[in-house]
Amino acid sequence: MLSKEELFVLDHYLNQGIPKTAIAGKLGISRMTIYRHMKCNKGRPAYGPRPAKPSLLGPYRDYIRGRLRLYPELTSVRLLSEIRERGYSGKYTALKDFVREERPKAPIQIEQRFEVSPAEQAQVDFATFKTPFGTVYALLVVLSWSRYLWVRFYCHQDQLTVLGGLSLSFQAFGGVPETLLFDRMKTAVVDSDSDGHAIFSEELLRFARHAGFRPMACRPYRAKTKGRVERAVSYLRKSFFYGRIFRDMEDLNSQLGAWLKDTANTRIHGTTGAIPAERLTEERAHLLPLPDSSFVPMVSLGRRIGHDGYISYNGNDYSVPEGLLSREVTVMASLEEVKLYQSGELIAVHPLLEGNGHRRLDPRHRSRQRAPGDKKSTSQDILTFLEVERRPLAVYEGVLR
Repeated sequence: MLSKEELFVLDHYLNQGIPKTAIAGKLGISRMTIYRHMKCNKGRPAYGPRPAKPSLLGPYRDYIRGRLRLYPELTSVRLLSEIRERGYSGKYTALKDFVREERPKAPIQIEQRFEVSPAEQAQVDFATFKTPFGTVYALLVVLSWSRYLWVRFYCHQDQLTVLGGLSLSFQAFGGVPETLLFDRMKTAVVDSDSDGHAIFSEELLRFARHAGFRPMACRPYRAKTKGRVERAVSYLRKSFFYGRIFRDMEDLNSQLGAWLKDTANTRIHGTTGAIPAERLTEERAHLLPLPDSSFVPMVSLGRRIGHDGYISYNGNDYSVPEGLLSREVTVMASLEEVKLYQSGELIAVHPLLEGNGHRRLDPRHRSRQRAPGDKKSTSQDILTFLEVERRPLAVYEGVLR
């Protein structure tokens, strides 16, 4: 008599279609035993895998297919909320897997590369970075033909930063490209006309006339139009910024300059197969010449004098003279200085401060004598006004004796 284990193996071999003679030899039994076993088990129900449970998603599949047919980009999250309202109680994962299989497959998009001639175009963009000393902004300018990259970090992304940075980039290139392509950054594009064409700021247009280039703006939501500088932003993040430590803005730009010189512009570019610095040598012959005179950008805006006698501009404070009759002043800022006007009259001139959180006091703006109990004086004011008379060392030696 066969054991349960032997009967199980026998049934397995029979289901596999192994000849009975071979089975008899494997199990050490006669073929008649096999035949008797088969006769006894004839008509016995066979046990197979359990039937699959009906899917909770089943009743909603036709609805999902119809929605995807009309709107191929509908997300699984959106479809989940729709079928939940219709009674679906299953899991999100089951829906997501089904949508992945049923979503109409879009044909692969082949992007046509926009080729340019030497000196024909440069692309401009800002990128935001977080540092231990605050948020900083990288202004990137890349020559589209040679892929030569210029970058500098700033504390602001205002109009003066753009104009000053462009001036420095032209000096680094050794000339001016024919066109500059911007995105819709507010420091360059102030509005759009009825046809969607960009309206550039007056100061940028004045700078463009001075330098000789033509400003252009990519269409809204079409970042790929300026793909060269977009890829440069990604390259800057991964190859330079990620994993480095910076003490302050000066250290950040110092390390950046070394990276641009030794890495970014001396590597073999993945698209051109050439070294950007070497391509720049060829492209430089086609660039427009640098302007004979330096450009002096001027930005005008209104500011209100604080109770401590300072106005704030770009995160820094500048003093105003005492005795003014109004708290409203006009700020005229250039790349080098800040001029303050009231009623058309120049009341103060300060050198432009870099960075954030700095305060400059012109000693002529405060009287040397403060009223008793005036607690607004600061250590900086005291240091500004304090003058030490220089005396021979013999005088101090006499005092000590």
